Amino acid sequence: MQRLLRYLLPVLVLIGAVAAARSLMLAKPQVAARPQAKRELPVTVLRAQPASHPISLQALGEVKPVHRLVVQPEVSGRIVERSASLLPGGLLHKGDPLIRVDNRDHATVVAAQAAALEQATAALVEERGRKQVAEYDWQANLDKLSEDARAFALRESHGRSAQASLSSARAQFDKARRDLGRTQVKVPFDALVLDASAELGQLVTPQTALATLVAIDRYWVEVAVPVSQLIHFEIPGVNVAIDAPGSAAKILLDAGGGVVIERDGVIERLLGQVDARGRMARVLVMVEDPLGVQPAALKAAPEQSGPRATLPLLLGSYVRVQIAGAPLPDTTEIPRVALVDDHAVWLVVDDKLTAREVEVAWRGVDTVLVRGLRPGEPVVTTPLASPTEGMAVRIEGESPALIAASAPARP
Repeated sequence: MQRLLRYLLPVLVLIGAVAAARSLMLAKPQVAARPQAKRELPVTVLRAQPASHPISLQALGEVKPVHRLVVQPEVSGRIVERSASLLPGGLLHKGDPLIRVDNRDHATVVAAQAAALEQATAALVEERGRKQVAEYDWQANLDKLSEDARAFALRESHGRSAQASLSSARAQFDKARRDLGRTQVKVPFDALVLDASAELGQLVTPQTALATLVAIDRYWVEVAVPVSQLIHFEIPGVNVAIDAPGSAAKILLDAGGGVVIERDGVIERLLGQVDARGRMARVLVMVEDPLGVQPAALKAAPEQSGPRATLPLLLGSYVRVQIAGAPLPDTTEIPRVALVDDHAVWLVVDDKLTAREVEVAWRGVDTVLVRGLRPGEPVVTTPLASPTEGMAVRIEGESPALIAASAPARP
């Protein structure tokens, strides 16, 4: 009996365990199957509004002078007078005396040449008298003389020589007077002094550099522009007449402390070659009265005061330039995030995503102008992780219309 129990007891335990497990499985609650709800992705859209949108290019530029002059004297001598403004950073007005060289030696030369001119004049008068005497003496025998002998008898070569001497003396006298006037060097235009090396008592020659001046009536700002965007701007001599004004521009220089130096300008010309590094075209933007010192400019903006009105635009500065271009017709402005693969957008059609290819007409900092959208079409502006054609979506909001002028383009 014990042997029988030894074999039957494990079998009975196993059978009991199976029966208990089955009873537990049958006793679990039954959950009714529910139909799976339709999954829709919430998105925000922008209603397309094709219209004419203004464009603006934002770029960096460098301030450069239009006219730069190294002043050198035309005569030699010792400096006896020097302008008090002939210092680095000094402002000079057109016609102001810059330096004056000792003119006593040049005055002596003028006196000597004046005497030589008087002698040459007297010699010519005397020679004309001799010619008249010779004509009287030879009047009965001129027909007997050869042509060369007749010219010699009438002293024609002597008269030409006296006339040439007079012309030479007059030219030397005029040169001596010009040299005397050149002992004073004057400023050829309203100028800013970049550097100066002239000192009182210094002996100068025509090879001596006295100072480096730049004209302050206007500066240039050299701006790098993508070649593909030149067509959107008016450039004199390229797509408008050479004497026509170019596209308007605004130059901004951050002077620190919340002060921004601001000047207006226009495109003046296109340089003939692209930048060697970035392969960008280069245009020159002309800025009038860059230092803010011209009376006309101050009268034109009397409301300006404080640092904004007085701080100058400094040469060599890197500035921000905003150039206004011609408006682009039939374009819709959308945020950059709405552009897919640089040539398409997602539209919501019957609560599903539909791809639409578009033409990018202009790229701004945060927005782009595109063509190919019809009025009222909903453009998806929500960033989507893995969108697919026909994906179910739900419009939960609409973005407000954008303003193209507030999104200048990137260079």
